Amino acid sequence: MVGKLFVFEGPDGVGKSSIVQELKRRLPPDSFEFLSFPGRDEGTLGKAIYSIHHNPEEFGIAVMSALAKQALHVAAHIDVIETRIRPWIVAGKNVVLDRFWWSTLVYGSVGGGDQTALKRLVAAEESVWGDIKPSTAFLVDRDSPIDREGEDLTVWQRLREEYAQLAALESGKHSVVKISNMESLADAVDRAIASISNA
Repeated sequence: MVGKLFVFEGPDGVGKSSIVQELKRRLPPDSFEFLSFPGRDEGTLGKAIYSIHHNPEEFGIAVMSALAKQALHVAAHIDVIETRIRPWIVAGKNVVLDRFWWSTLVYGSVGGGDQTALKRLVAAEESVWGDIKPSTAFLVDRDSPIDREGEDLTVWQRLREEYAQLAALESGKHSVVKISNMESLADAVDRAIASISNA
């Protein structure tokens, strides 16, 4: 019996990672694997690309285009799909991902990346996912981000809108559940667990 895939998406600051960490505490560890997609474990391509993304100057990179940045992320996605996620699912493990390829489209688009090229990058990744589809994709949402006081929220609101539009499109392919994280973390986690249990 193959495992199931559950993904959590949304712009930075909605509490997505906090929900996933609480799920890790509450769901049975023998049945679930958890990963910050594409991962930040030492010795992995995901870790190297995370470092390049957040500290490009350490690698002598002065400028990097939005499209090039997302292409790096897709490479890391493909690597971890093949080396970890698919083997887990084939072995019967359920996999919970903090982020999915949705972020490639949303952050790439809002960052000014070419739409056609971004969609082709995602199509390449989807071909590697193959028959593995999310049992449920969770879109975590808030009216305003956590710990972003004093920042210009114009870009954040654009990200939120792009995520909402993409979630609506993807809901025709698989289950998409919107979780409002405006109340307590426990309430959001309870809603996620209820959906996972019914998937």
